[in-house]
Amino acid sequence: MNKKRILLTAFFILTTLLLTACKINVITDIKSDGTGAYIQEVGIVTSDLSDLGMDVATFCDEMGKEIPAGMSARQETRDKETWCIFETQFYSLEELEKLYAETETRINQISMTEDEFIYDISLDMTGEENSLPGITLNANWIVKMPGRVTESNASEQNGNTLTWKLQIGQENNIRAVSKLGGPDFGGDWLGYVLGGGAFLCLCCFVPLVIGGLVFFFVRKKKAAAPEPSAEIPAA
Repeated sequence: MNKKRILLTAFFILTTLLLTACKINVITDIKSDGTGAYIQEVGIVTSDLSDLGMDVATFCDEMGKEIPAGMSARQETRDKETWCIFETQFYSLEELEKLYAETETRINQISMTEDEFIYDISLDMTGEENSLPGITLNANWIVKMPGRVTESNASEQNGNTLTWKLQIGQENNIRAVSKLGGPDFGGDWLGYVLGGGAFLCLCCFVPLVIGGLVFFFVRKKKAAAPEPSAEIPAA
């Protein structure tokens, strides 16, 4: 079992065994050229760390001492939680697949063509529930897709960011397809189209209507004005 597998599972499980709850986000941010970032986030209630006598200010730094080469570590405070964030850059889909292979993620299909990106993986988490006695685990698998999402079985979608709520004790099937090419509006392309159409309407159509009305009333006013009477020459 390699270090990255230990980092994501056993290492953090051992760290959080004395805690009642923790949150895990596994984020893959994929760009349209196949590069991106693989991010693992672990959030723990700050007061729980303090109760265990841990130094909150340096907690993530201590956790990051054993991380593999090429992975960076940082710490963030979100509300009342301390988050340790471990990030690895990848420079091709092949490198992403190698990262996934090190964490025992089964790759069904990860492919990119000129006009389509397909993301299809499986996470077998059967048996993991036995490793988490008394712990409430909130685990999310998050993928930021390139292009416009056209298909997915995600639990949540926000633009081109998809979130799957991982089910402990089950096999999690994760699939999404996005359309590449053309502008990427983060999945909210319809709003941009409608908004752009409304803007063009205001800029072009409304002034034409106003100009037409002005012309109509000016013309009507001229037509209604009395013609000047002809002068009768003096006898």
